[in-house]
Amino acid sequence: MPPLQQAQRSRHGIGTKLRRVAVFVALVFLAVAYVRARERQLAEQNRLGERAQDNAATIARSLDAVMLQAQILLQSVAYVVNPLAAPESNDAVLQSLFAKTPKGTFANLYVVDTLGRNIGAGVVPVGGRKTINLLKRAYFQAALRSKRFTVGTPVPSQTLAGAPWVVPFILPVVDSTTGRIVALTGASMRVDSLDAVRIARRLPPLSVLTVLDSTGMVLIRTLDANNWIGKMFPNYPQRAVNLQPLGSDTVVPSDIDRIDRLFGTDSVRRVRWRVYVGIPISEVFGPSRRQFIQDMLLGLILSASVVLIGYWLTERFVAPIESLTLDARAISAGDMTRRSTLNSDDEVGTLARAFNQMADDIVERNTELATSQEHLRQVQKLEALGTFAGGIAHDFNNYLSSIIGHADLAMEELDVNSTARLELASMLTSAHRAADLTKQILVFSRRQVVTPIDIDVNATLRSMQRLLVRLLGENIAFRTEFASRLGSVHIDQGQFEQIIVNLTANARDAMPRGGRFVLRTSRCTVDGIDFIRIDAEDSGDGVPPELRTRIFEPFFTKKDRSHGTGLGLSIVHGILGAAGGSVEVDERHTDGARFTVLLPEGPPVEAPAPVAGLVPPQGHAERILLVDDDAGVLLVAERLLRRGGYQVETAPDGAHALQQLAQASFDLLISDVVMPGLSGPQLVQEAMNRHGAMRVLFISGYPDDDLLPYEVASMHAGFLGKPFTRDSLLRKVREMLEAPVA
Repeated sequence: MPPLQQAQRSRHGIGTKLRRVAVFVALVFLAVAYVRARERQLAEQNRLGERAQDNAATIARSLDAVMLQAQILLQSVAYVVNPLAAPESNDAVLQSLFAKTPKGTFANLYVVDTLGRNIGAGVVPVGGRKTINLLKRAYFQAALRSKRFTVGTPVPSQTLAGAPWVVPFILPVVDSTTGRIVALTGASMRVDSLDAVRIARRLPPLSVLTVLDSTGMVLIRTLDANNWIGKMFPNYPQRAVNLQPLGSDTVVPSDIDRIDRLFGTDSVRRVRWRVYVGIPISEVFGPSRRQFIQDMLLGLILSASVVLIGYWLTERFVAPIESLTLDARAISAGDMTRRSTLNSDDEVGTLARAFNQMADDIVERNTELATSQEHLRQVQKLEALGTFAGGIAHDFNNYLSSIIGHADLAMEELDVNSTARLELASMLTSAHRAADLTKQILVFSRRQVVTPIDIDVNATLRSMQRLLVRLLGENIAFRTEFASRLGSVHIDQGQFEQIIVNLTANARDAMPRGGRFVLRTSRCTVDGIDFIRIDAEDSGDGVPPELRTRIFEPFFTKKDRSHGTGLGLSIVHGILGAAGGSVEVDERHTDGARFTVLLPEGPPVEAPAPVAGLVPPQGHAERILLVDDDAGVLLVAERLLRRGGYQVETAPDGAHALQQLAQASFDLLISDVVMPGLSGPQLVQEAMNRHGAMRVLFISGYPDDDLLPYEVASMHAGFLGKPFTRDSLLRKVREMLEAPVA
């Protein structure tokens, strides 16, 4: 083979394609890894940012609480001291009160006159009370002017060893008669004892708490406090506007130490203070960045592994296949002695041996063909027959596509013993099973036209188990206990399933945190009559005694509208009453609730005997107006009715239907229930108001109104659930047409 053709085959060969696929998959995997890693990083950063903001809010609330505590303490001091008494007398009172304050929290309690002179103190300074005069202190003057509780700028303590920073508080004592200030009670609290400072010091290293007043003066700072308390924050007037909206995702370089920090901020409510909590971004984002790098490395490793696996698969499987391809090309070129030399135990080796066997068979057949011309003609006939059969098979596959789509109609045209009918019956059986499953799922709170039949209770409950498990959810354990050899009950199949579903839903709502639910069947005798008993038992909170007489009342419910209508148990009670049964709450069961259903027992259900196909009743050219907003249903129902011998006109909605009713008369109105604009019941009500009584048949696969059965009954209408068969539709239409107009 020329080198150019080999190069082209190499570029378009399966090996190259596999390697490209491996590289593409690796790139996609790497991109997904990057996106996931980035999402995790951003989520972690947002969480930590919210933590910084939460810290600021917590510290601000702590400072508010401290000020409230100090204000209450000073109000208590004002009641126990006497500004007119000797300072020593006030000293004794304050020393006793100071001893009862939390140790290490307050630095001093004192009383001063309106000139700032000390007239009593819990701790007298070493130099005597004359060494302290508050007259020139800004917070003292502010308290005199406002006559309110005032917080001062932190100052070094004059009563504690080491002169730690303390926050002064002062409260004027106002004479109730004259309204004049007669004295001022004061206290000082150690900055280090504040819960706000303690919270800040539990943050990562180099985290900082800064508290500023409205002018930008530093009141509290956990880093380098001695150099900054009492001084103006750098550039605060210019940056105040920018600092106000700091949030949980704001990174700001400090004007003091130039360290980038993630800041949270909040305001102290009792004074015009602003709290800033900054956590170094190296501490905040470091773990998330390291995790991001680890995730990306893992993604790179996995992507590289995908590429390596792709190349290994290429070498492991593609090379033998290419060798086998060369052998096939040689045989096709006429070299009948060429055989594959591959000898492995895998699928490729099996293929090589099959290839060699095929080559041997070809040689053998060619030899036989060469020895007999007659044999050659027979082979040619077989080849022609094979070609013809292939064409028929192609057309037959096209016919099958059409036959499947019209299976229901085709069933009526086939002989009862036709093998094709069995295949179609199997297809329709699967469709009916799907319809039964849909019917079970949509049985919630639905009432249908009552058609009592003898049903096997155990068999019906077993068929509903999958639905009930899904209804209960994963956190509720479901168990069944069925008695053997039970008889039948005479009740509508759909209504029986509705009873079980309503009781199951009621049990589920009673166990929001999970539990267990048991369905149990048994036989009992009451007043000489045999009943089949069904117990629905849950492990919820049970039914309070005062509610047991009301739970079966219509619309009575303890749940809001979004969780129930209050009709569930009342519908169960009504259905069972009409069927000659009953339902009650078992008062003897105290571990949760147990609802007991009793239905008269009949003879066991026997397997139905095979019935020859019955021809559905045909129409006599009666006029029918068919209304449905689904074009597919409208088309198939129209075709079925026309084939059944009826004259049919269609309308896509209620408005068009009213127009057609005004122009012509119809023997039967068939309407969907749920439609845009006018619903089915609204359409029928309006039509009856305009044209009087008429025959009505509702069709629906999802009646979403609990009151629909009552509306159907009040209009004397029929009801046919979707999906329906040709037989069920034609029989129901015939039944409605033969009934008198109500």
